[in-house]
Amino acid sequence: MTLGLHSKCKERLVGSIAEQLLKVEVRNKIFIEYNSCIGLLKSESSLPSGAIRSKLSEFIGELPLYDFVVGTISRELKRNVGYDSADSLCKLSDIEGYSNLQNVAKDLVEKFDSLPWNYTFTIELGDDISAIFHENINDFKISENMMIRKLDNHFTASYPPMFGIEKRDSAISGNGFGTGLLSYASQQYWNPKGAFLQISSNGFVGQFSNGEIIVSAEERIKSFCGLGIALRLFKIDSKYRSTPTKAKFYSHQFENESWYALDKHELDYHDSDTFHDLVLHDLDGKLDSQESFAKWGVRKLKEIQTVFSSENKDKSHKLLLACQWLFESFSGKNELLSFVQTAVVIEILLGDKASSKEVGLGTLLQNRCAYLIGASQTERDEILSDFQEIYDVRSKIVHSGKSRLNYVEKTLLYKLQWMCRRVIQEEVKLLRKDEDREM
Repeated sequence: MTLGLHSKCKERLVGSIAEQLLKVEVRNKIFIEYNSCIGLLKSESSLPSGAIRSKLSEFIGELPLYDFVVGTISRELKRNVGYDSADSLCKLSDIEGYSNLQNVAKDLVEKFDSLPWNYTFTIELGDDISAIFHENINDFKISENMMIRKLDNHFTASYPPMFGIEKRDSAISGNGFGTGLLSYASQQYWNPKGAFLQISSNGFVGQFSNGEIIVSAEERIKSFCGLGIALRLFKIDSKYRSTPTKAKFYSHQFENESWYALDKHELDYHDSDTFHDLVLHDLDGKLDSQESFAKWGVRKLKEIQTVFSSENKDKSHKLLLACQWLFESFSGKNELLSFVQTAVVIEILLGDKASSKEVGLGTLLQNRCAYLIGASQTERDEILSDFQEIYDVRSKIVHSGKSRLNYVEKTLLYKLQWMCRRVIQEEVKLLRKDEDREM
């Protein structure tokens, strides 16, 4: 599958890109000066509208041609030219291999027309879940483009941790691969005891940019973790770290029938801390053996599989978006932000714009939540009462402003997070019933 650009369109693109590349400046032979690339935005108008433009926006972003040209040249410079501390600023056309900008533009347009490209993103999971995969589960397919794999010879052969060319590999490793891989100073290996969440995507990954499919991969990682928290596959065991480290995931690109190591990406510090703090849930001590953890883990992974592989895209999208917000509500130290993020989870799952106009959003959410998760009339009454207080706090934060949560409001935050987990659990049950009826 390629874009299939018309020959006349490609001619216009080549001329426009070549003209704008004359103005592009590069610092230290690898860092493109973005101000010098502004003219490339004019080339966007040469792209066709309609289905092709929609596809490009989906797997690259709002400025697909600009992001592709800058991202591709940046990667080529870092891979093939390398950092030069003595060369502070020069024209792109002064760098070896870029003197003939017409040929450079033709090559860029042909590569652009061959999009989308195939990528796999890989992140290592925690030690305890890795252990049950190695000893009890092996691999687990979550959806057509997502699975958990333990490290074995096939994994290592399929997804080599390094490219095999030092200049390219140092561009990936930087000062070292961090969690999951050793530093570049020694021979590179994946963690032999690791289990890895892998996400497959089609699109484009540029150098020095967080393109659409990278952001999408981050969102799916957080949705997976949030869903795991809601379903009690995971719990958060917060730990003090004198030196916080970012959770890293790695991209491989499919070229010439093989996967090649491409780049390293990172979650931000707050999300990384929460990701690193995830451990297998022990159900308050009820799970006390490797076998019981594995049995519970498989059960929960099947529920996660239901959401990610559901044919009901509207329902599953809402669930995954809510789980992403749930995960983010546990990240960071700002309790006010966490309160609002957690309230958004309920609004995503139970909100209804049309109905809320009739009865008010707070009342709608309050009743839907109570009747969905309340196991008895007494419990429903308690949820109705708590939810009213919760929404009052949410309104004060959003509309009036608050500087902090008091003790009672912190307790309400914990209750709200519990409600969110219970709502997600019930929504997953309903989704599974729908899936079973359609089989």
